Amino acid sequence: MLEYKVLAHRRVIKFLKNLQDERLKARLKEALAELQNYPIALRRLDVEKLEGLKRAYRIRVGEYRIIFLVDKEDKTIYITHIGRRKSIYEN
Repeated sequence: MLEYKVLAHRRVIKFLKNLQDERLKARLKEALAELQNYPIALRRLDVEKLEGLKRAYRIRVGEYRIIFLVDKEDKTIYITHIGRRKSIYEN
């Protein structure tokens, strides 16, 4: 049962499009697809709330992080960033 709509920022789409590692790309896309089943996906994915930001969470996929915001009223998830662990939190 799909409950939430997942929307990605154009920088996220561009990042996935330009990613050369097909295995990693598949893992990232699988994690994004699983977010449609939010909040059930929280148990299966390594999701944690980000400190200092309202409604902001992260998912770990190897060395990469997916940063997203949740709007529970509209039942929408906004994917804002995907990147390596060391550089993703600087933005």
